[in-house]
Amino acid sequence: MKYCFALILVAIFFPPFLFSQNKNRDIINEQYAKVLMNKNDGNILKDLGQHSLNISDFNHAILYSKKLLELGRKTENENYQMYGSVYLGQALMMKGYKQSAKIYLERSKKLALKLKNDSVLSSVYNGLGLYALNIENDYYSSISYYMKGIESAKRSKYRRLYSILLCNMGEVYYLKKDTTGLKYTLECYDLGHKQNDPFIIYAGAVNTSQIYFLMKKYNETLKYLREAEFLMDKNEFYDQTNVYTLFGRTLFYMGDEQQAEAYFDKAIKYAKLANTSSLSNCYINYADLLMKNKRYREAADLLNSGIVLCHKKNNKMFLYELYESLSKCYELENNYKESLKCYKIYHQESNKRFNAEKERSLNEIRVKYDTERQENEIKQNKLELLQKENNIRFLVYILLLVVIILGGLYYLYYRKNKLYLNIVRQNQDAIKREKNLYQQIKQLQDGEKNELSEKYSVSSLTDEKSSTLYEQLEMLMREKQVYKDNFITKEKLADMLGTNRTYLSQIINEKFGSSFTYYINSYRVDEAVHILSDPNNNIPLKALSAQLGFNSISTFYKVFQSSIGMPPSLYRSKVIELQKNSEIDK
Repeated sequence: MKYCFALILVAIFFPPFLFSQNKNRDIINEQYAKVLMNKNDGNILKDLGQHSLNISDFNHAILYSKKLLELGRKTENENYQMYGSVYLGQALMMKGYKQSAKIYLERSKKLALKLKNDSVLSSVYNGLGLYALNIENDYYSSISYYMKGIESAKRSKYRRLYSILLCNMGEVYYLKKDTTGLKYTLECYDLGHKQNDPFIIYAGAVNTSQIYFLMKKYNETLKYLREAEFLMDKNEFYDQTNVYTLFGRTLFYMGDEQQAEAYFDKAIKYAKLANTSSLSNCYINYADLLMKNKRYREAADLLNSGIVLCHKKNNKMFLYELYESLSKCYELENNYKESLKCYKIYHQESNKRFNAEKERSLNEIRVKYDTERQENEIKQNKLELLQKENNIRFLVYILLLVVIILGGLYYLYYRKNKLYLNIVRQNQDAIKREKNLYQQIKQLQDGEKNELSEKYSVSSLTDEKSSTLYEQLEMLMREKQVYKDNFITKEKLADMLGTNRTYLSQIINEKFGSSFTYYINSYRVDEAVHILSDPNNNIPLKALSAQLGFNSISTFYKVFQSSIGMPPSLYRSKVIELQKNSEIDK
């Protein structure tokens, strides 16, 4: 027993190395748990929490962090509270509990600033960077947090977390499909070898292989992946799904489909240990292979599993890509109705993401502009002091200031205009795709009559009735265009369907996740987009507003702006501008 305890003390000071080499980590964790119940040692809890995060063992990380946080509160030890909060925040985030994760990360940040602890502050910024990436899908904010974390790690000389932050930076660039991230991942990989740290080498190798994959240097990709796989097996690192998925994806692109499928199967084998993003990415890439071999049903099952997982874990990193792949899969097996449904959801998710990126881009431009303006104001103050000495120089600097400001304003206008044109182009492409899918559906339904079913009796709304009501509702909206009735009410629509307003509300909420008013207005806006996307349609906006069922043009403007990101008048002008640009290119 004495010998065992001595071993544990060694592990406290060298946790990454002792545990990474031990093949019986679960047994050791149980021994630690027993010691903790008796000793309740904050330093042991801190090291265990950190180690569990390093190997992506988030369940144990949550267990140890909660114990550390509880101990910190009992003993009023802010240091324990700080470490417990940061580890718990990161672990909860990776498990999908976003609200709780953000709360604990912000608490640890407050304590780290108060205690002037740069090493914890760098860990907090790492957690916030992961939060921005995995939960908010915000690449710009994620990189900003990682940069702050790197600066804090440099100040505290926390070399290990500095390496991890470099690696995480590289992953963001990989997700952006930007090979600039290679310099960060290679630096992490080299630092891992210099520090003789298996986990840092592993992380650097995985992320470097991803960048080389983007560069289509598949032999380099496999070289780093093999080293990562060796370290993963030897040290029992988690998230095997990510490594095996990249193996499968690389071999698939190299033409070795049989070996690729074997790796995809291995990736799914470790699904319970994988984080949501890794597993979703696996489903998308495996589905590509299955669709190529016309195994559409298997592909659809995988993609639907990924969608359910993303909703359950509240992780939207790959959600819109899952819907896009599923739409493609249904189209290939001639199930055009389901393909259209999935494509519409993909289009909505893509629009949300595009609008979010637009806002972030504009905010980035504003920040840059404000920074330049502040710098120029400082320069202007200096120039005023030198005014008596050199009036000519003063005028030159004023001119330079005006040029910079005008340049900034022009750049802001250029970026904003480009974003608006992209929205219009995306909507026009979506309209073409929808028309094609509707034609395919009509061909399949040719000769059939769609009649409303008999009114429902007062009974529970079964799944079968729910599906039937949903189909009838879609028919009324799409073919009868009842949304154009400006006196349409929930009761009136329910009567058309032969049901009651309660069931109608339930259908709209379950199938579309929105209120009745939002649902009706979404069809009106969709129709408006179709009409305004035609550059030859000159209908006045006031007439269009009334035609679509809006009670006032101001309501039409407000709803259209909220949904599309620009007023209808501007949308029409951008459609015309896009047509002119197209004619010039020809």
